[in-house]
Amino acid sequence: MTDLDAFRRALQACDPPGEAGPGLTFPDSPALNVREIMAKGRWLRRSRRLAAVGGSAFTSISHLSRSSHASAPTPAASAGSPSGPASRVREGQVISSGIRDAGGEVVFWGVRIDLRQLPGTTFGIMAGLRDSSGALTPEVEANETEGSDTAPGFHAAESPSSVGSPAAAIPEFGYYAGPAARITALDGARQVQAATARWSVNPAIVIFWFPPAASPGGAALQNLTAYNAAGHQLPPGNNTPGNG
Repeated sequence: MTDLDAFRRALQACDPPGEAGPGLTFPDSPALNVREIMAKGRWLRRSRRLAAVGGSAFTSISHLSRSSHASAPTPAASAGSPSGPASRVREGQVISSGIRDAGGEVVFWGVRIDLRQLPGTTFGIMAGLRDSSGALTPEVEANETEGSDTAPGFHAAESPSSVGSPAAAIPEFGYYAGPAARITALDGARQVQAATARWSVNPAIVIFWFPPAASPGGAALQNLTAYNAAGHQLPPGNNTPGNG
């Protein structure tokens, strides 16, 4: 019901029975309570404003939480939008994966994150493509969304995905916080090993990814496990891959 509808109803309430009119021209009609009508109008407008604000806040928070347990995948076509991965500030050196296709080489780099909704998250890992000229196209960002992003264990493990047009295959990737010297996973009953590289900004952060041969069918690898240089198993953290 609009404010105008409410105003009309209030006016009609003052019309004599059986008569249709504005409620202002009949001498025997009850006195018009203008203050009450205005108060009702203000209440309706305030209710609608609160509903609009509440809806906007919910949409914003939903969008943030959907960005992942761990990630915010974005097609290359929209990567340049202000809220997309391209708006993240790159931190540290670009890491070469050695994985190439028609769109270029898959590479990884750190990005800065500063969101009030994620007080424990200060960075994320971007997976993107580097073309023959060296230009970078961000594709999938993965970051922690619960607790500290440097707590020991796996963080932001992202399942394999296909993004952009033409489609680019992004392998399963993420990072480990701690002295991980070797990272493995299971493709069914088969154990496979990830490639790793330390983040130049913080060497305690180990970025990992699995080559395409590790999962020929493109399914998510399971049971992520990290070992230190002595071969001892490290804390798992959040070692279940997901899709942002």
